[in-house]
Amino acid sequence: MDDLLRDCLYPVLLGSNTQCHATVRRIQKRFGSDCIVLTGKRALTLRFMPGVRLIDAAPGLSDDLLLTVLQDVECESALAIPLLVVCDKAYEPFVQRNRMWLESRFVLRHAAEITEGTP
Repeated sequence: MDDLLRDCLYPVLLGSNTQCHATVRRIQKRFGSDCIVLTGKRALTLRFMPGVRLIDAAPGLSDDLLLTVLQDVECESALAIPLLVVCDKAYEPFVQRNRMWLESRFVLRHAAEITEGTP
């Protein structure tokens, strides 16, 4: 199953905290997938990780702007499975307000679901 996901998973993460770093490492180790990270912080350590593309999209942006950014990212995914991972609690209100739209376009998960059991 991991081999199948390696070829078709398109992970997009919200946040740049420690949970985000752990999630990127876990996804890359398990599936070998590059990751896109939406963040409003400088995210210096993520900036130097191979296979990570940062997009400046702070949680304080309007819902319309964040949804536009996510729609553009979703279009880039082509036929891959767009996985949206909430890593930073600052994005939670946005996700809750737009849950129906997000779930119609992304597989929505929280970072703890992915990193659980990480040594």
